[in-house]
Amino acid sequence: MLNGSDGGKGMKIRILGCSGAVAKGYNTTSILVNDNVLVDAGSAASELDFTQLRMIGNIFLTHAHIDHIKELPFILDAICSQSSAGLDIWGSAITIEALREHFFNGLLWPTLEQLGLDSGKCRFNVMTEEIMEIDGLKVKSIDALHSPGAYSYIISQSDKHVIFSGDTSCNKALFDEALSLSDGLKLFFVEASFPDSMNDIAGLSGHMTPEIIHSEMKHFKDTRFIAYHIKPRFFEEVLKDIPEGMEYIKGGEVFEV
Repeated sequence: MLNGSDGGKGMKIRILGCSGAVAKGYNTTSILVNDNVLVDAGSAASELDFTQLRMIGNIFLTHAHIDHIKELPFILDAICSQSSAGLDIWGSAITIEALREHFFNGLLWPTLEQLGLDSGKCRFNVMTEEIMEIDGLKVKSIDALHSPGAYSYIISQSDKHVIFSGDTSCNKALFDEALSLSDGLKLFFVEASFPDSMNDIAGLSGHMTPEIIHSEMKHFKDTRFIAYHIKPRFFEEVLKDIPEGMEYIKGGEVFEV
């Protein structure tokens, strides 16, 4: 369980993108917390200007699928080319290795050495099991049930907590951790990639549907459940399945907790 008392200042959460695929009017996942922490790098360079991008000091990646990392090179270009502080990128060991070996490898994109970012300006870091304290926030990772090395994240400030499920199928460990936060869990961003009619496909591909989420919501009282990572081609169908008490986002929303 996360604890902490860092004062009364709340978290500001800006949804730069939250869709499960690229389509006109739909950005892939990038969620900005307090202007300087980014969860996933699917669309931030398209939505933030240069000044806003340079405020980001830490990026937490849920996993290495392309929709969650596709704008990382352009973010690095904006932040690291002139910023003396540089940028810290966090993820599981598998995610960080995938970035080094299969993305910044000189074929898909130049290596950090070729970009001149190997002198400490861009730092790839493996998350530990400990709760990390960064820029007034506490960040904890939980193994997700998706691709190897995928994470969910709990981000906390003071006694308020927010969960970003990342891509995952129904994960008892995640929902148990969420319950342990009690009424301090204010927002639970939980992926709903597919409509209820595709429960089987969702499970096989490591995703969820509104029906699956709703079955877990009954254990929570005051937490706001917010469906995200909806596949654009199924967006309207998923919305029809959203039950009472569950919210959803498309991108552009701002939350303050």
